Amino acid sequence: MKEYVFINGSFVPSEDAKISVYDRGILYGDGFFTTMRAESGRIFFLEEHLSRLRDSCDFFNISFPKSLKDTSIYRRLLELNDLLNKCASVKIIITRGREQGIGLPYGKNPTYMVFSKEYHPPKEAYKNGWKLISFSTPRSTPISLHKSLNYLYNLWAKEYAKKNNADEAILIQPDGYVNETSVGTILFQKDGDWFTPLSEYALPSITLKILSSIWEKKGIIIKRVRTKIRDLINADQVWVLNSLIGIVPAREIDGKKFSEINWKFSEISRSWLWS
Repeated sequence: MKEYVFINGSFVPSEDAKISVYDRGILYGDGFFTTMRAESGRIFFLEEHLSRLRDSCDFFNISFPKSLKDTSIYRRLLELNDLLNKCASVKIIITRGREQGIGLPYGKNPTYMVFSKEYHPPKEAYKNGWKLISFSTPRSTPISLHKSLNYLYNLWAKEYAKKNNADEAILIQPDGYVNETSVGTILFQKDGDWFTPLSEYALPSITLKILSSIWEKKGIIIKRVRTKIRDLINADQVWVLNSLIGIVPAREIDGKKFSEINWKFSEISRSWLWS
């Protein structure tokens, strides 16, 4: 069957979807994206993802497409791609549009696309955990506060992890403080308390926001603290949070192995997210 995408206000077969070779998303990575999870036609945390995208567009002077606010387009796209009764990923991309000169001219005619495809949750990762490794090349930039199309640093970190027989890389600032991982937010427990790295250079995490809200109702508070790799290594347990994947426990960080004794709680919390 044909695969459909929603592009610039229309549903079209993916093979017919086209953008200009002069689009600034291609020329400069001038744009943003977000990826969400859908089950049985329901997209999780859609409003939060749209809000984060809109904030990035506002900050960088790009008009936010009105049609993306219409929640019916996402269900229709899932329907067209025969995904209403399956687990799926849904990705939104927005760029400034065609070349308009140097700087950040107002993107009044942005390019925007929505994709959907079947998603198979990483059951082995939930069961066995991830091996994490600290990335050897640090970076600190406020661009990290936005999910920019300029994503090479994160992909580089992910490739570094793969080449070192790990599942995921921990991103670190030049001053040694932890930001996040190449795909998600870090959450860790020590002596019964829960923490997440405090950083000016980490993407605002939607999954952390939702989980924090759920936990607060259950009397669990997550504290934001300056975190170094040694803090993660000395933690009782460490999780990686991601809107598509959910929650994955770490089984090892830079050679330090973690016990599976508390992993059941990550399963419970993951079920709370998707309930």
